[in-house]
Order: sequence, then C-alpha cells, then structure tokens
Amino acid sequence: MPAHTDPAATAHLTYAPRPRMFRAPWQRWAWAALPLGSISVLAFVPFVVAWRRRIVPAWVAGLYVLGSAFWVALAIIQPTDQDQPHDDHVLLTWTLRAFIAVATVHILLLDPIKRQAK
Repeated sequence: MPAHTDPAATAHLTYAPRPRMFRAPWQRWAWAALPLGSISVLAFVPFVVAWRRRIVPAWVAGLYVLGSAFWVALAIIQPTDQDQPHDDHVLLTWTLRAFIAVATVHILLLDPIKRQAK
C-alpha cells in the first residue's frame, strides 16, 4: 500500500487552469462599460476584482484606484483658474477621456479572446 504524502509537497505537479476574469462572454462588455458609465469614478472596480482573482498584480489595481480617486477629488474640488479657465478644462477633459479609454481597453484585454476554429 503506498504511503500518503503531503499534498502541499506535490501541488506544483498538478495542472491548475489559468484564472479567468470573464466567466461568460457578455461579462467582458459589462465590465468594460463600467468606466464609461461611471465617468471613471468606478474604473478601479474591475481591476480590484482582477487583482483578487490573480489576473493583474496589486500595483495595477492600485494605479486605477489612485486614478479614480484623483477624478473624484477633482469633481469635488472643481478647480478653476480665473486667468485661463478654458485651457485648464480642456487639459482635464482630455486627460479624463484618456483615462477612461485606457481603462476600457485594458478591461477588454484582461483575458485573451478565444479564437474560434474554422
């Protein structure tokens, strides 16, 4: 009769499937709509979920948490410069659009899209 071994000692020999962010095809688009629908306030949520599922490292989730916190702070403070109000708002608007676009594309790329065999 074979001796029982410690399962932790042989755990590296077993096959573990790669963790998935999206368990159904529609979830990719639902998560990607989050930064767009929330105007980036909730852009960090998919990355916190991806970090918890071990899809992305903690620093990636942290960057999106900081980015979302930055936009929440700016929405509360509403900075204005009386000398050049137009230039500040244009820069902030384009920066916000870039943040939303990067977050949306990054969410769509969290899991590779399965290629369908022809």
